[in-house]
Amino acid sequence: MSLMCASACERRHTDPPPPTPAPALQQTSPATVAQLCEQPLRAWAVLGEGGTILAHTRGVCLGRIEHPDDGALWHFVAQLQELQGHASEQPSWELHTWLDAAGQPRHAELRTPELVTRFSWIEGALVVRRLGDQLVINDAAQVWVTPGHGIYLRELMLRLGVGGDSHGLHQRGFVPERDAITQLDLSFERLDDDRAHAVASTSVLALEGVQAGLAGLRIAAVFAGDAPIYRSIPNDTIAPFLPASPRPSYRAPAGVELIPIEIPGVQGKPTLAGELVVASEAGAGARPAVLFVGGAGPQDRRGIVPHSPVDIGSHELQDLLAAAGFAVLRVDDRGVGQSGIGDDPNPGFAALIDDARRALAALAGLPQVDPSRIIIIGHGEGALVASILAAEGTRARGRKRAVAGLVLLAAPARNLRELVYDEIRASLAGHRDGEVRVAVGRAQRVHDAALAGEDLPASSEGARAWMTEAFAEDPLARLAKVRAPVLALQGGKDFQVSPERDFALIREWVEQRGAKGSAAELFDELDHLFKREPGVSTPGHYADLRRRVDGAMIERVVSWSLARVGGS
Repeated sequence: MSLMCASACERRHTDPPPPTPAPALQQTSPATVAQLCEQPLRAWAVLGEGGTILAHTRGVCLGRIEHPDDGALWHFVAQLQELQGHASEQPSWELHTWLDAAGQPRHAELRTPELVTRFSWIEGALVVRRLGDQLVINDAAQVWVTPGHGIYLRELMLRLGVGGDSHGLHQRGFVPERDAITQLDLSFERLDDDRAHAVASTSVLALEGVQAGLAGLRIAAVFAGDAPIYRSIPNDTIAPFLPASPRPSYRAPAGVELIPIEIPGVQGKPTLAGELVVASEAGAGARPAVLFVGGAGPQDRRGIVPHSPVDIGSHELQDLLAAAGFAVLRVDDRGVGQSGIGDDPNPGFAALIDDARRALAALAGLPQVDPSRIIIIGHGEGALVASILAAEGTRARGRKRAVAGLVLLAAPARNLRELVYDEIRASLAGHRDGEVRVAVGRAQRVHDAALAGEDLPASSEGARAWMTEAFAEDPLARLAKVRAPVLALQGGKDFQVSPERDFALIREWVEQRGAKGSAAELFDELDHLFKREPGVSTPGHYADLRRRVDGAMIERVVSWSLARVGGS
């Protein structure tokens, strides 16, 4: 061996071997769901221009549960809590996600203060349920629900290696704000031993914990161009959880005053509680007034159905009538809110009419009310009651007086039995025809038995008096006795009161026999609550607290009512 060879060979054997390249991040071992559930709360600030903090988005594992169908699941929750211009401490949205041991989502629930959407992954499909509607998205086994600002969910997906291949991570997410599936493509670039960037189109995720591979990744910040849009924050806390079923609430608008009213009960009748709604800056002197009569089923003075997510929205109309100069009386139904039940726990239709009659008399007797300028407004079944009261008029200050006008909102023209059957059919939309016929037939047999005085199922006995009295009513015959001007309004997408079989008859009566100033109008795109309905109205849609009573409909009622009383 030559000296040259010996020297070269010696160097070759003593030099350290070249370092082994670190594996691509997406090829490292991911975390297990159990490991993720041991991590403390993670939180980020959502940043606006100049680094202003707009919101906090955060998430944490709530622990392991046993699901009756899916076995052991791990429960994770993510929140977005807006900070700018929001006095409330509740989240803007909250997503609960339940993962199985393989890191696959099995169930999820997106809550907002107004709406809850539920998700299930069944045989590779994502099933979305909202307000009684259902959407099935096939081939969605690896799709996660990812609302806007759901950065905690993205961190979970990163650490679980969701959507990984040799080129990076390609994560599919269902965006509930748009009911659409999107894909986020991430490619990685190591910066040093413990930091990396994940590049997604024009955004960059700054990652820490790279030494531990996917299992240790944490999103420290997110940049759009050079501007940070998220940054990690320490020591945050979870906000109080949103309810699994939203509950409507009411706040009186500025410029409106609420005056408590109590209508005493006598001879077994319940004490009725309500409030007079008036403009705060109203001048002296008696003013025109409105009595509002709500529809079927229990509701409080403002149209909120107790123990449910349904806000009928009648307070929106009532408050604007008050702002226009009316004194508006609204009352809790008997047994609801602060109203009593009375001696009869199962009142009939006549008792409900009497409650409204007592409310009208109380309104007419108030010193701040001009009893000759009272409008009665009735909604649904309450429109039938309002017709009866309008025909009777009221007695105040020693003399009988006619009402100044009657407003019928979604008023029935047919016997109420037929409306009950329409509601049953609507509630079973999508079911087989045979199931619908069976349900309607069952109701018909109960009604027939009630009218014949025969035995009823225990669940129906409490409604016997209402059925026998309400089903004896002829709405058109009641309306024919009204001598005051009538305004009849109807939503074209109402499934409870038919635009064709009810409103058409009422419109014909109003146009041919109504007093001077009477009018009837159909709002094609509104439902029974006079809220805009973009699709087909169903009972489930009533729980959508994002919708409001249509402004044009409210303006029509206010302007017509003012014309009847000569202004305020």
